[in-house]
Order: sequence, then C-alpha cells, then structure tokens
Amino acid sequence: MDGQHGHPEQPDETLQPNREWLIEYYVERGQEAPMHCLTIIRGRNADEVQGRLYAELRDNFPLDVKLEVTVTKMVPIDEDTDEGLFEIDGAYQP
Repeated sequence: MDGQHGHPEQPDETLQPNREWLIEYYVERGQEAPMHCLTIIRGRNADEVQGRLYAELRDNFPLDVKLEVTVTKMVPIDEDTDEGLFEIDGAYQP
C-alpha cells in the first residue's frame, strides 16, 4: 500500500533493468519439420520480451500466414557469468 490513498503500490516499469533473455522455441510451418530456435532478446519483463519475440518472428517468417510456435524456455540471463566455464588450461576460449 502506498500509505496515502490505500492503493497497492504499482511497480515502476522504468525502474526495472533492461536485461537479456534467453528464449528457446520450436516453429512449425505447415508440413515442414519443426525448427528448433534459440534467440537472445533484451527487455525489462516477460511481456516486453514476448512482444519483441513476435516482432522477430514476423521479420523471420514474413510470407507465412500461420506459424505454430512453442516456447520451451524463456529466462533472464544472469549478469554474473561463471568465467571459469569458458577457460581451458588457463586461457579464455570463446
């Protein structure tokens, strides 16, 4: 509650950080085999990222009237990456 008017406090969208989100999904186009896709999209929350995913799908499949999309994973990427996972014999390996 905000204390003054008895209304629940609304989260301020401008205060949420713009993060990267990992999205894994499958696209089915008619009779073709499903395509397994991964993408990284920046956004403040899941709703914003979902809207940007729709825009990306429209850009990538402009001639398709109907797509069946199954999102299997949509998670924010942690800021603190374990650099040790990318090292081999003490040298950075991209």
